[in-house]
Amino acid sequence: MEKSENKIMLYALFSALSFVYLVLCRGAGISVAVFAALQTAFLWFLVPNRKKLVWMLPVLIVSLNSLISANQMFCASNFLLSVALYSLMFVDADIKDTSADFFISLAIKIFEPLKYLHVPFARLFKANRENSALIKRVIIAILISVPAVMMLTALLAAADMVFAKGVGEFFVAVFRLVKFEVLLKVIFGLAVGFYLFGLLYSSDSKKAPGEPKEPKKGDVIIFGIFLASILLIYTIFVIVQFKYLFAGAELPSGLSYTEYARKGFFEQFFLTGVNILIILLTVHCTKGVGTRKKILLKALCCYLCAVTIILLISSFYRMRLYYLDDGLTRLRFLVFGFLIFEGIGLIITFFYIIKPEFNIVIVYLLLGLIYYLLLNIVPMDYFVAKSQVDRAFRGETNGIAYALSLSPDAAPQIERLLDDERFGEAIKIRPLESYDGWSEISVKDYVLNKYKRYAGKTNDWRQYNISADKMLKIYGRYS
Repeated sequence: MEKSENKIMLYALFSALSFVYLVLCRGAGISVAVFAALQTAFLWFLVPNRKKLVWMLPVLIVSLNSLISANQMFCASNFLLSVALYSLMFVDADIKDTSADFFISLAIKIFEPLKYLHVPFARLFKANRENSALIKRVIIAILISVPAVMMLTALLAAADMVFAKGVGEFFVAVFRLVKFEVLLKVIFGLAVGFYLFGLLYSSDSKKAPGEPKEPKKGDVIIFGIFLASILLIYTIFVIVQFKYLFAGAELPSGLSYTEYARKGFFEQFFLTGVNILIILLTVHCTKGVGTRKKILLKALCCYLCAVTIILLISSFYRMRLYYLDDGLTRLRFLVFGFLIFEGIGLIITFFYIIKPEFNIVIVYLLLGLIYYLLLNIVPMDYFVAKSQVDRAFRGETNGIAYALSLSPDAAPQIERLLDDERFGEAIKIRPLESYDGWSEISVKDYVLNKYKRYAGKTNDWRQYNISADKMLKIYGRYS
């Protein structure tokens, strides 16, 4: 056990140092992917079950975001996702379990390492038994002395102006010497190291599996009447959708087709989620009912699932109208992708209604994970900028400012504007972000001044990023 603890402590120390050097460096790029690769190599020798290293694959994919894309909107969520994926490698619960035990076990495992933060210090005192008493006395003395000295200094500074000036100059000199940015990085790196130590250390403690829970029997009459009543309303709604939205029938006076088609997207989008929740609750709560009654409920759930797909198609159609009128934005790009993956999830839900033996929630989470991983490796800003630039060449220039506010991923599309005299020099814009407040400037001036900020980057290999490199080459061609 002691030998295993030593390995984990060395791994934690390496993780802390490499996290500070590779991940927390200014403008980290390829170094984030290097950190993830090194983590995978070290964990190969430390995890109890190497098959669970498959959860490092998503971590490796999200780490590629710092190499491929210069869009930093996913940095915080990537970190939180990585914490959850690390914890999954040490969860003993069965992923096929249809109860909530798996998610409870995962939540416990995420916070469990905090219980073992004291272990490295305990090992340190144990290794230095002769000096442990002295170390404890010194720590206690420091904890008492520091607040007392600070309070006394404040009181004396208030009593004597010359002394106060000297104290102020002393602290100014100290602040100049101490690099607080480096100090914060070291603290954050140590926190990561301690957390990873606790994660591996806690994996040795095994808990006896709990007894399987019997499924609860729901009231068929309540579920049946509820489903039938909402499906009656949905049926009327679907008839209206097919008549006016898809078939293009003549609308009541005073209502334009564009206004009718574009309104209601978010309401329908919300209802698709509510319907999925109703289906899951119905199937889960009625697993123990008789066969004949279950057939009726399955039929109602399948009908509700089909209605939800129609709602999804309607939402997609309405969002497409927004896209045709105003082009892509980041939000519209994300919504389009989500609608596609939600459609896949609804198709799988049909199988779940018929054969509810698998954990549908895990399937939804895996679909969401796949969608999120794709967002990390697909240059979203590139396609958003392409949509707006295409509109600009058709004479719809109101989206140029939005395109210029995007990350360097959009640079290859912005270059198309620079190659055209209408946009490179003649067109004046009021961009969302500019180097000169809200003043009107040309596209070329704006691009060159914005990209100039990246031109001062060092040649540190850790900062290499494919999108940023393309953007700097464009800057070099036009500056």
